Amino acid sequence: MSNDTADFPFPTSGYALYIVGETHGNKETKLIFQSYLQRLYEEAGLRDVILEEDQGHESDANAYVRGETAALPARLCLRADILGQIREFNASLPTNEKVSVHLVDVDSPLGTIHKHLGELHAQLGPAGEAVHFPDLDEFRSWRSAPMYELIDEIRQAAGDQPDILNGLDTVQLSLEWYYLGNRLEIGQPRGSRRTFAPLREDVMTQNIQHVLSQLNGEPVLAFFGLGHGIKKVGDYNLPAQGFKSWAQRLVESDVSVYSLAIVGTSGNGYWHKEAFEYEVIGNQQYEGTHEYQFTDGTSLLSLFETHPELDIIHVDLQAEDNANIRLPSGYDRDIAASRVFDGLVVFREFTPMEDACPE
Repeated sequence: MSNDTADFPFPTSGYALYIVGETHGNKETKLIFQSYLQRLYEEAGLRDVILEEDQGHESDANAYVRGETAALPARLCLRADILGQIREFNASLPTNEKVSVHLVDVDSPLGTIHKHLGELHAQLGPAGEAVHFPDLDEFRSWRSAPMYELIDEIRQAAGDQPDILNGLDTVQLSLEWYYLGNRLEIGQPRGSRRTFAPLREDVMTQNIQHVLSQLNGEPVLAFFGLGHGIKKVGDYNLPAQGFKSWAQRLVESDVSVYSLAIVGTSGNGYWHKEAFEYEVIGNQQYEGTHEYQFTDGTSLLSLFETHPELDIIHVDLQAEDNANIRLPSGYDRDIAASRVFDGLVVFREFTPMEDACPE
């Protein structure tokens, strides 16, 4: 236990990918990210971070974190805090030693899909001159068939350029996601979770695999919602039968993954313009944090009572003494927590993240 996130002995070797599995909407998860980024940069030579955000905004995000522009695009407002941390971290570093970010999520809304496709078309150079690229108004007026035809034209012109081809895969799957009913210009996803959640995981898995393939074994730090960092799915609330997180898919393809889950026992959050309490969301106990127990039945949270001066618990789930800690309800309690995550951080209380999104 500690009040300083830098005190915790998170590993910095032995893995290709390190995941900080955040709980959305608070400040505290970013403290863990900040500490871990510093250590991995200094001890493992890390220079790349993966974030849960639309791939179509990757060039803008990198321009911001590398100090090439002062303005953060409005579409990245939910990540203003984490991108701001990376920007500040980079500020004193030489250009060739700055940290870069890779955005690996689906593109949405349709304007973002168009933006991403336009950037990929521009990367073709002279090879793309024969391909008519519409402005956004024309693109919006199209049905799906000509959109897919445009993707195919750009794909043919790209030849064997892996970055363009991978980006086109993201655009194509994002259009599928869009036509399933997920249109973020009119609010939160509205499609069937049974269908769109696996598709989104497909996109992120492929993009993360592409990033890893380009880095020749150099380590990567991912900052993602903790549900995506599950190494063996043990959640009863699966969106579809046989659903697997991108972390589990990577593990099953022999990528060495360290996954750290961050939760809070109480407090308040703010996410997508919604204020909420972490103890209760709707009618459900959030994350069931109070149910984590040691093998003798002692509650993990009892440590906050015996150590009232300390506000953060770190549990190394791979340590022998912690091997039988069970997941809380909502997960398959027959699966040891150590098979799902490698480490666990519990904050006594969460506080709301700063909202940078326009009204």
